[in-house]
Amino acid sequence: MKLLQLAFPRNSLFVKMLLYFLIVIVLLSSYNIWSMTFYTRHVNNEIVKYNLTLIRNTVDNFEKQYSTWKSLLLNLQHDEYVGNISRQADTGGKMMIDYLQVDMVTNQIRTLVSQPFYHLNNVMVYYRNHSFLLERDGIVNDDRMFAHYYTSESYPLEFWKRGHDATGFLQILPSRPFAIGPDKKEMLLLPLTTNVPNNAWEIIAFVNMQNWYESYQGMTGSRFLLLDTSGTVLFESAPSATEKSLPAWDGQSEWMMSEGSYYFFEQGSRSGLTYVSVIPHSEMNQSISRMNWIAILLFASTLLIGILASWFFTRQINLPLKRIITGLDQSDSEVFSSTISEFNKIASHLNGLQRERIAINEWMDHTKPLLTSYNYMARFKNIEIDARASNDLWVSDGDFMVIVYGLRYRQTSSQVSKDRLNRTTGKIKEIIELQVQDTFPLSHTLQMESNQILSIVYTGDKSAEVQRCLNRLAQIFDHDRTSYLVTITVSSVFQQTSSFDQAYAEAMALFQQAMPIEETQIIWEKEPTIEAVGFTAEQEHEFYVNLQAGNEASCLHLVDRAIERLQRQHATAEQLHQFAWSVSNRMRRTMELLKIDTDSRTDSLDMFAYCITTEQYREALHSELSYAAHAIRIKREEHYDIIQYVIHYLESHYAEEISLEQLAHKLNMSPTYLSGYIKEKTGSNFSDQLNAIRITKAKKLLESNNIPVAEVGSRIGYRNVTSFIRMFKKITGQTPGDYRKTHRIRK
Repeated sequence: MKLLQLAFPRNSLFVKMLLYFLIVIVLLSSYNIWSMTFYTRHVNNEIVKYNLTLIRNTVDNFEKQYSTWKSLLLNLQHDEYVGNISRQADTGGKMMIDYLQVDMVTNQIRTLVSQPFYHLNNVMVYYRNHSFLLERDGIVNDDRMFAHYYTSESYPLEFWKRGHDATGFLQILPSRPFAIGPDKKEMLLLPLTTNVPNNAWEIIAFVNMQNWYESYQGMTGSRFLLLDTSGTVLFESAPSATEKSLPAWDGQSEWMMSEGSYYFFEQGSRSGLTYVSVIPHSEMNQSISRMNWIAILLFASTLLIGILASWFFTRQINLPLKRIITGLDQSDSEVFSSTISEFNKIASHLNGLQRERIAINEWMDHTKPLLTSYNYMARFKNIEIDARASNDLWVSDGDFMVIVYGLRYRQTSSQVSKDRLNRTTGKIKEIIELQVQDTFPLSHTLQMESNQILSIVYTGDKSAEVQRCLNRLAQIFDHDRTSYLVTITVSSVFQQTSSFDQAYAEAMALFQQAMPIEETQIIWEKEPTIEAVGFTAEQEHEFYVNLQAGNEASCLHLVDRAIERLQRQHATAEQLHQFAWSVSNRMRRTMELLKIDTDSRTDSLDMFAYCITTEQYREALHSELSYAAHAIRIKREEHYDIIQYVIHYLESHYAEEISLEQLAHKLNMSPTYLSGYIKEKTGSNFSDQLNAIRITKAKKLLESNNIPVAEVGSRIGYRNVTSFIRMFKKITGQTPGDYRKTHRIRK
């Protein structure tokens, strides 16, 4: 013990740091022990809640799948081509079938099967009276399909030929193993069949239940069952002959325990199916025990690692200090008191070091009359310089401020070489240096970039001399403003040379307050930032719709209104530039979506880099908008005849009862195909297109008339005023009444 006290005194840095580390470890360990105890007491209830959540998620997912399957099979059951094929087969057998219509049906089937979310292995249209089916690969006779390609002992050919009685449109049959294809690959499939009275065909779909269960399976070791309304097992995740029969369920309880197992029940609201999850009690206990042991092991490991790390880090801090103390000079000096002995020893030498530093500074003051630009640049750019080379460099101490000059040249980078721009900037730097040093001899001016100059002025405040100096520079710059413009920003006063980077960052931040004007600006103080809004949400949506349609006039009008709003809001040059760039970016993305070549156009950043005034930004945006709208119109004229017909029809009949089926019939197309075509070509579906046109008409009526809102909705095709108000607010962000008031205020 005495040896330890000699090696590590009680007031040493090592002992104190180690003690603090151990106190933190004890506090954290106490919290972990309490947390583990609390967790162990409540984990069983949490596991029950967790499994209830799992089975509810599974039910929700399967119910959504059920609705999706039902909708898909209903569409296919009533598809006009499916009916045409049946009538053609009734007339002259398979020889009279139009194979173009067969291709249309098989393409729909392939689309359904290819969607991984549906988990469909195959979909078939079974014409039982003619003994053939349509599936993803074409026409197949039923004996070949169910005797060679989809064979199952539970569902032989005779099962499918005789049909089956069912109530409701969609019947779910118990899942069974099927041998699929020539290689007889076994797969667990759940058959779905349609039941439409007096129909000569039915739809058969096979769901890959293995894939579905892997997507939504629950807790490890659990057993999942799917029962129909009669209690028949439609699917079982882990069938076994040793599994016990299910206990009777009262239809209300969420879970129960029977014969050593937890049973979780849930009934689907749409399908009426019963979902059951079975977890053995031993499995849950094993999970709890395993988690407890893992928690104990992690706690012990954390505690051990914490103690070792405390010892290691304490030594890492203590040993270098000991080496520093060993190398210090033992001369007498005034010391300051500290509770850590090592710090007291270091403090005993600070006076001598301070005297030495003062002597060195006095020598440098006499031998180094000026600072070198290299040392300043190294400090501003955080460049690490060699210690021996820095002996010849000197930076003054005292109050200082940083002045940054940002240059904006009128010529683009393609018109003037980089070397010429640098030479021009160098000449401007010489002008600034002469003026600043004339007022402040102790100053230094640097060229930071090809378009940026910086001055360091040693002064205690932003005096009248600083203002007069910068005003003289502004007059000089304004004489040359046809070639370049200058924005000047002035930082606060700082005391320490270590704050160079902070002063520089403060001056650079002030550039965001520059206004879009063609004259020299001097920015002295940071002012509160006012958010300037170009497009409202409604106008942005309207701009995008008109841009997609190639409507140049409407787009230009919206841009002009947005720029006028920015002017009223006194938007800064930065805010104006951000607005112009966002509009340009939206145009580029729209053209890329329409596969229009944009490589031949100047990059947006180059286009706006040399814009200064609001009018220049307006002209640049007009130029790009004209090009984009023209290209979009040409593209649509080449490839979107059907879409033009759809848009024209909607704009002519928007007040009528229009449906996708009605429009598809006029175009001699299936509704499913037309819906997908509209979505692919315009980016929005049929309903969105119709609602957008109706709301546009409604806005015109609200702006020009005082008719009631209900009548406005009726005139544009909404028979329910609530539906009209809800849709109007969804698209414009306002109710019809609020929109009318806002429009009147703007007028």
